Amino acid sequence: MRLRWRLVGTMGVAAWVATAAAQNTPVAEQLFREGRRLMSEGRIAQACSAFEGSYRKDPAVSTLLNLADCREKNGQYASAWGHFLDAERLARGTPEAANFGAVARDRAARLESRLSYLSINVSGESNVQGLQILRNGHAVDQAEWSVDIPVDGGEYVIIGKAPGYEAWSTTVTVAAERDKQSVNVPKFRSRSALTGNEETPNEEIDVENSTPRRTKSRRMASTLVLGGSAMVVGGLTLGYLAHQRWADAKDLCGSDLYCDTEMDYERARRLADSARLRAHVSTAATGVGLAAIGVGIVLWFTTPTDGPRGGISRVAPSVTLDYVGVVIGGSL
Repeated sequence: MRLRWRLVGTMGVAAWVATAAAQNTPVAEQLFREGRRLMSEGRIAQACSAFEGSYRKDPAVSTLLNLADCREKNGQYASAWGHFLDAERLARGTPEAANFGAVARDRAARLESRLSYLSINVSGESNVQGLQILRNGHAVDQAEWSVDIPVDGGEYVIIGKAPGYEAWSTTVTVAAERDKQSVNVPKFRSRSALTGNEETPNEEIDVENSTPRRTKSRRMASTLVLGGSAMVVGGLTLGYLAHQRWADAKDLCGSDLYCDTEMDYERARRLADSARLRAHVSTAATGVGLAAIGVGIVLWFTTPTDGPRGGISRVAPSVTLDYVGVVIGGSL
């Protein structure tokens, strides 16, 4: 087997590492070279990404050692430690890779004292059925609960959730090295207990969407009053515009629209038609708005704090040629 040697140096100590050239794909080789180039330029984070991509294409021990070295230089000590351990395991039983294993074992041992740890403690009362713990969006294996786990420095969002219970979350910051942080998962609150919770006194819960019925009624009342007020203002504005158009028509041809010329008559007629249309719309909008305000006020003051599941569920304006009103629907 023909071997190609590459040099990896850290903290003034040099180690020769090798890989079987026949096993490297062109993409893996190119990414490896890119990683070395980026390392030499001091672009550590980008170099780590290149080494990681190369290792995915061809899981060579030399690439893994370079990736571990890169993670260590980037301050990701837990990741680096894990990669060194993996490299040592890959080198076991292979005489040609004995040097790789020795380098990886030595680097892992020297790095272990710098590690930071995070423990997510789950007590018996917190361990409800179906509990799932997430750390930065990734599920934490149950075997890792209440255990000091090596982690890279940074901020971690811990989330606990289970069917039928309120979700819980917290954020913890871990220093890059020699830090120990722990998070205690609290006792979860059952969602079914919320119906009798002091935060929702005398309010029925709508089973369909879990929204308090009293809150929905109050919201509908507020919407009716606000929307009705807007319609009244709009109706009065249209009424004022209608009056102005009619005044313009009378100024042009008089109140009986008797005009001196055909051109003036046509203009006055258009003004009068526009005034009539605006007047009709003004009457309808104002009527519907006043009705909505009235219904909203009644709904606000008559919403029961508890009792049967009756109430108003739909309010809509109704405008025809004969009347203007509001259609109200609900259940008893």
